[in-house]
Amino acid sequence: MIIPEQAEISADAEQITISIDRSYSAVPTEDLQIKGEVIDGVAQITLPEFDKTDFFTHVSGYTWGFSSNPDGKKIEYYGGSTYSFAKDTKLYRVLVKYGGGSGTKDDPYLINYFDQLELMGEEKARGYFRQTEDIVFPEWSSHNPIDTVNKLKSDPQAEYFEYDGNGYAIKNIDNPLFGTVSGAVIKNVNIQNSSINTVEFKDYGFIACEVYNYRYETEDGKNYETGETLIQHCTVSHSAIYAEIPKEENATESVQVVTAPVVVPPDLVEYDEDGNIIEKTTSEPVKVVKHGEYAIGAITGLGGQIENCYVTDFGIYASLDDYFLYAGGISGKPANVVNSAVYDFSAQGNIFNAGGIAGSCGGSRMYNPTGKELPDFYGGNIQGCLARNIVLTTEASAGGITGESSTNVENAIISNCYANELDFKTGVYEDEKLIKSGYSGGVCGTDGKENNGHKIMNTVSPSNLKVIGSKKVSEYDDTVRLAPDYAFYQENILTVLNKNTINPDNPKEIYTGNFIFGDSSLFGDDSGSLAFPSEISDLFEKIYKEENSDE
Repeated sequence: MIIPEQAEISADAEQITISIDRSYSAVPTEDLQIKGEVIDGVAQITLPEFDKTDFFTHVSGYTWGFSSNPDGKKIEYYGGSTYSFAKDTKLYRVLVKYGGGSGTKDDPYLINYFDQLELMGEEKARGYFRQTEDIVFPEWSSHNPIDTVNKLKSDPQAEYFEYDGNGYAIKNIDNPLFGTVSGAVIKNVNIQNSSINTVEFKDYGFIACEVYNYRYETEDGKNYETGETLIQHCTVSHSAIYAEIPKEENATESVQVVTAPVVVPPDLVEYDEDGNIIEKTTSEPVKVVKHGEYAIGAITGLGGQIENCYVTDFGIYASLDDYFLYAGGISGKPANVVNSAVYDFSAQGNIFNAGGIAGSCGGSRMYNPTGKELPDFYGGNIQGCLARNIVLTTEASAGGITGESSTNVENAIISNCYANELDFKTGVYEDEKLIKSGYSGGVCGTDGKENNGHKIMNTVSPSNLKVIGSKKVSEYDDTVRLAPDYAFYQENILTVLNKNTINPDNPKEIYTGNFIFGDSSLFGDDSGSLAFPSEISDLFEKIYKEENSDE
């Protein structure tokens, strides 16, 4: 224990003594006594602190504290904290899981140290969790993504999971915070200054890799769903995902190019003017089949109901042999995205489809308990979102909001959105020469292969791009406006973005944009400020203050 310095107390002053039991220790075994002067009936006393870097006394994932009950199971007093004591008290050391709490809604487990996140993964976390401090991963540590999949009991609440980041940061994490998730709530998580470096080909996101919604039938014939996971009020900033083979491995590899001998059918033999056979020295190029799968994004790779989230200074770099099918600033392929923003995002490498918000807005589908896909589709909506300063290099499509539109859901919407400052390079290149074109759009890059298109409404798209790069089944109405760059800084843009959008499925359901003009120091530049959803305005202010706290 680290003993705090004690202030001098005059001999005639009234004192209170806190005795800390040390009978658990070999030497010394006598109680540790800390004294405090009584003022207005109480003494303010700071308790000894437990050193979590001391590997001889620290228990990974657990926290030492104090209890006034010798058989106590809960922490009443935390080390390093100051408490008011009205009488002499004897305290006993107690060890609890995580940072305390019991995992209920009223008494959530407390998380305040990086190894507690690792214990969550080992325990297949269930219940309620709340972060109480910034968590910084040491350079030598590595995080194992937390899987928390509902076990599909007859009572879905029996497997409930909620993680509340409480506005605190998680820094230097080297893997996704969560791996596979279902039926959960993840909110107020801020990932900062982090990097994922991987050679594994799968879904990736800093908050969660894969988010599933399971449907199952109980013995009494009732149907239950885990429900879509809600990811709300989360941020990812100054971070990147690198899906590539390390450079030192690349340096030792060599690729041998073998050209097959040319076989000329007899009826295609050609002769020159002297009657000699013309030798064929070249052959047709062999068609290369490129495998594309999986989704990658800042918040999630696949799935999730994502609301009021913000991403800034985020990059995706992919150079594995296989291609990522979808990459997005918020998510590769989410269920829905609402009131969220992306600023300063780039994606490049072996990627087929990418968008400022989502790689695909095709929505999600239901699964059965064994993980088999069911024919039910849902979601596919993107509303009240913006993407700015987006740089995408893809082979198939790039879009300001989504790379690929179209869905198997009926009446899916893209509404009240805008994207500008877009730099897209699509297609297949050899030696900087374009040999196959891709598609780029201010809102959508291209329609996918799904049955139904998206309806685009109350949205502003850059005038130098088509709204939809390759349009087949999606469409937009006359509420969509094309605007040059300077128009995005004019207040009349809000008359489009804040206009009511009526849900085609339910005319009584109305979505209203919530964009305001922000302070240029928070989300703008010398050209002026830009609009963003008001629900995430506090995130901009928080991140701005954090980034300038040392100035």
